Amino acid sequence: MQALGRQQRDIPQGTKKQIVEVARHLFSDRSYLGVSMSDIAARIGITKATLYYHFTGKADIYRTVLDDVLADLRGRVAVGYEEETPDGRLHEIVKNYLEFGMREKNLVNALVVKLSPGETELRQHITLFREELVGLLQPVVESIVAHRQPPERIDSSLVTSMLTAMMDGLILEHSFLEEHLDPEKVSDQIVAVLGLSIDPSPSL
Repeated sequence: MQALGRQQRDIPQGTKKQIVEVARHLFSDRSYLGVSMSDIAARIGITKATLYYHFTGKADIYRTVLDDVLADLRGRVAVGYEEETPDGRLHEIVKNYLEFGMREKNLVNALVVKLSPGETELRQHITLFREELVGLLQPVVESIVAHRQPPERIDSSLVTSMLTAMMDGLILEHSFLEEHLDPEKVSDQIVAVLGLSIDPSPSL
């Protein structure tokens, strides 16, 4: 017991934060299934025992990483809300999401990862993560739909899901093909394709 106590006191205070930062990079590059506890420990230069001192397992680390990702996304969405018009807000949010997604890669595409049937708790966490993300986008879509003239029968919830799926699909494709994605240009195209411009250009 005394040896265990000494071992725990010897663990640096910043280790847990370091584990999350390193794991975030690894999960982003390789996805959840492509990273093991040994990979994380080796990248940091610590033992697996130290990892298990701070976290119950890989799923626990992944949940913590996803919480950090969502916190960052909240901040980027908040920047978009500073725009004066609904169109401008949506454009800025989509652009920021794409920029963020291309950097985080597999983390943003966490919902398409194939988990084993036993990963019930992690599946639930990812589902809540997605629901909150959609919740951040939907008010912007609703404000645009409300300003449409003439008013149309549009399901803003469905449009929000389409918007999120479109962004995730683009991130996944460009990450897989290792192609450059221009968030500024693409955000304009997405808004146009989904008909989410309040003042669309008149038909000639």
